[in-house]
Amino acid sequence: MKENRIILNSNKRVFVLDPSSKCPLRSLDASRIRNYFSVNNFIVTDAIEHADYIVYVTCSVSPKDVENNLKAIKEIKQYNGQLIVMGCMPGANPNELRTLFDGPMVATKNINDIDKYFPDFKIKFNQTPESHTYNIAEEKNSIFNSKFDNYSLSWLLLHYGLSETFFRKRSQLNDFKKFKIINSRYNVNDKCFIITSYGCNNNCSYCNIRKAVGKIRSRTIEDIVAEYNNLLDKGYRNFHFIADDIGSYGVDINSSLTNLLDALSVTDKKHTVKWSLHGINPSWIIKNRNILKPYIKEKKVWNITLAIESGSNRIIKLMNRNYISEELVQTLKIFRKTNSGLRIASLLFFGFPTETEEDFNYTVKLIQNIKFDYVRVTYYYEFDYLPAAKLSPKVSTNDMECRINKTNRILFRQKSDLQFLTGK
Repeated sequence: MKENRIILNSNKRVFVLDPSSKCPLRSLDASRIRNYFSVNNFIVTDAIEHADYIVYVTCSVSPKDVENNLKAIKEIKQYNGQLIVMGCMPGANPNELRTLFDGPMVATKNINDIDKYFPDFKIKFNQTPESHTYNIAEEKNSIFNSKFDNYSLSWLLLHYGLSETFFRKRSQLNDFKKFKIINSRYNVNDKCFIITSYGCNNNCSYCNIRKAVGKIRSRTIEDIVAEYNNLLDKGYRNFHFIADDIGSYGVDINSSLTNLLDALSVTDKKHTVKWSLHGINPSWIIKNRNILKPYIKEKKVWNITLAIESGSNRIIKLMNRNYISEELVQTLKIFRKTNSGLRIASLLFFGFPTETEEDFNYTVKLIQNIKFDYVRVTYYYEFDYLPAAKLSPKVSTNDMECRINKTNRILFRQKSDLQFLTGK
């Protein structure tokens, strides 16, 4: 086994590769890693062939991602730079990784351990400021897409017809234009991400990531508020709150996401801001709908992204996700009634073991009830060592494809923006 301790030399170059999956959290990690090397006098290069060190930040949410990681590592090994593999794969799929790579690696849950490979660095990783942006294309037709606010009412009508989506987009567009006028001195198109916590307290039966990210580790309210104030001073007004498990924020420090949002709202009372909540477990939304409702009513919360997965309560239970589909639908309808322009995005996947046509039809009913603004649709993907893999019977690829195609047709008729991921 080679010695993994890396000795620091001056004027070295580092190339940091983002995850191929474009995972926002791991992309933010990659951005922060660049800052870590930069503040310690490394040259962050865009030319991998000139790099002394190559840091690859991986995501392994699906078997396809693991496969892509291994392909990328094979390609990277042709270069002379010392490779360091970081992100989810070292924590979630170390055995697969070790078949190809026996060099330095750091799992997401132990990200501060990068310091042990650079012991001479004066600024440690935990002293490196959080990163608030990363390089990724805007979601199609987001109200914060820099082109969207130039669209006319006639364009919306042509694109969406007289659908519910058209009236929702019209409301979003009108609200965004008012927001831009109020904040005319600021570039409100710039997304500003704030990570609230690390790790996950959920235990979904199919998830490969929890082992990589570890248990919840919340940042203090004081720390986040200070960061928020600093970003407000810099002119940011479009905030995206994100975490591996944002709904569990605070359970480890005797606090809650509700307490955090209330504290932030006191801080920004002199400003007009927009909030987006990313990756909230539906159970949190249901339990806290009365608390979240005022922020939706004043149009401060303009976007909610949920990992709903399925509309069948039987499947939801097998997934070990603790909520009732009908309660979620009722909650989201209340939110939409409170603010007709609220943007609701979701992830749905099909083919979970034992899923029947009846289970699938419950998901169809959910889609028809909610009419999502944006949906990521994927097949169920399986790691054989996770609890869900023990369930049978399995759903055939043909049945999965039929259900995906039917879902896509429904979403197309509803004018929902759609991204299809194979995940296989």
